[in-house]
Amino acid sequence: MVRFKNRYFSVEVVPVDNQSCLKFNKYEIMQGLQNWTEKIHGEFGAAAIRNGLDIKYSDENTRILIIRTRHGPHRLLASTLPFISNIGKRKVQIHGIYTGATMTKCFRALKAFHQERLGDAFKNFITDEILKQSIYFFRSESTWS
Repeated sequence: MVRFKNRYFSVEVVPVDNQSCLKFNKYEIMQGLQNWTEKIHGEFGAAAIRNGLDIKYSDENTRILIIRTRHGPHRLLASTLPFISNIGKRKVQIHGIYTGATMTKCFRALKAFHQERLGDAFKNFITDEILKQSIYFFRSESTWS
């Protein structure tokens, strides 16, 4: 029995024309990935990634995708992702977040990515008074145990 290794790409799809929500169509995304790989790597690149290419997870609100491809041809897809400028009729940029061997690792990387984004967003809302109250709360909580 032969074991096929896969690689998973966690990517963020950022619309260029600032659409608030992108409607992802799995077929459009896969066709776009194959077309761009063919433009950059030729017929060999498109044929190499075609067999194992799949969209395993997509979230329209956070614009996150997890793309599965076979180990080996994943290098062709990885070199193609930064050059993708449109999917279907929408102009987009693709930012790579993480490349991993399992979906579990990709979800852990996405969790860390979202926590970092939330931390950056909350920095703008925290005032000195709220910061002092939270420091007092955490100090008093640590003395309880």
